[in-house]
Amino acid sequence: MMSSNLKTFLRLSVGTFLLLLLIKIALPAMFLLLRVPSFEIGTEPFWLIRWNNTTDGSGVQFNVLPLIAIAILTGLLGLLIKRR
Repeated sequence: MMSSNLKTFLRLSVGTFLLLLLIKIALPAMFLLLRVPSFEIGTEPFWLIRWNNTTDGSGVQFNVLPLIAIAILTGLLGLLIKRR
């Protein structure tokens, strides 16, 4: 049972983290097409995303720690839901 829980946790956590990374890759193109002005979500040191509207599209930055925390929480919630 422990192995099954660990597999579920890792599958959900890694899957969520990879999905968030995919979103990170897709956001610059979407933001450039929609002409989104520069912004920042969160405050130091707990910011989540920063967007600087530049012509090359490399202006998006993510703070990795909140992304990892979101992935871990998703894995834990998946374990709790599986138990019920």
